[in-house]
Amino acid sequence: MTQTKVPNSRAGRPIIVAVDDPLLHPEVTHLAAAAGHAIVDVADPTMLPQYVARAFAVLVDATWAPHLPPPRADNVFIVSGSLADASASPGAFVLPAQAGDLLVALGRCAQASQHSGGGRTIAVLGAGGGVGASVLACALAEVGGNATLIDAHRLSGGLDLLLGVEERPGARWGEIVLGDGAVARTDVRRALPSTASGTAVLTFARSTVADPFRVTTAELERLCRAVGGEGLTVLDVPIDLLPAACDLAVIVVTPTVRSVCAAQTIALECNAAGVEHVLVLRDSPWQGIDDDGVVAVTRSRICHRLPTLHRLPRSIESAGLPARLPKPLRKAADAVLGEVA
Repeated sequence: MTQTKVPNSRAGRPIIVAVDDPLLHPEVTHLAAAAGHAIVDVADPTMLPQYVARAFAVLVDATWAPHLPPPRADNVFIVSGSLADASASPGAFVLPAQAGDLLVALGRCAQASQHSGGGRTIAVLGAGGGVGASVLACALAEVGGNATLIDAHRLSGGLDLLLGVEERPGARWGEIVLGDGAVARTDVRRALPSTASGTAVLTFARSTVADPFRVTTAELERLCRAVGGEGLTVLDVPIDLLPAACDLAVIVVTPTVRSVCAAQTIALECNAAGVEHVLVLRDSPWQGIDDDGVVAVTRSRICHRLPTLHRLPRSIESAGLPARLPKPLRKAADAVLGEVA
């Protein structure tokens, strides 16, 4: 399987390296490079205070740490080459043993920086099979514009088929490698197949042999950090893989007993994850529970009611989701996007 390596971003503010220990210095420089930012190696400790505000992060050892003004900023990390030295500096990272932990901490800096950019991440969850969650997810991405659509349902058949872009080149799950450092949204999107309107789609490859690849919640969280800092990110995802980074979970439910009971469980899982949720109630030929009952059982809020679109399944089957969305579907997408505006 060919893998597409997504390059680390070199844009933005640099990482400052202020390490006096000659044995520790190359280890710190290597980690800073892996985080994907330009590196500024400071030789004069008195210059440190003026660098902190302009830096993405500051990596400093115990010798130079006293030159930093108190209180210690969130983007300042103390590094050490031994446990003995680290014991004198609370929160210090011992290298190379804790190199992975330091990269994770640097990743959190990137996430905080990205969230300040106004990105929105919406998860779409179906309360049962065939309720239309994937169609709504695709509609959200297309209406939102310049969106990234992530398919986390391994057995869905692929959202590229639903959007009619299955023949377009680009990476699928298992073919994209994010690496260890900060990753730029534009680099991820460039690696993926896209629709004519600019929706970048990450979905699963189809093969004649069994594919051992499985998506994990950790991978989804990392991907959301990479692409969620700006623009719109839409996930078509099962509740078991719901990332905590979502701004909103949209539960697509029909007014039937089984679907409403499934929506109740999904809403409870969203509550446990601290993710806000709303309902899109899709009409069904048979309504076993009225709207008030749906709200009472799920303890969620109906943000829109979507009528049955009788001609849409045939259109999708023959050519994918039409570029000109049916008016009721566009209204549903607008209602959901209005929740995170």
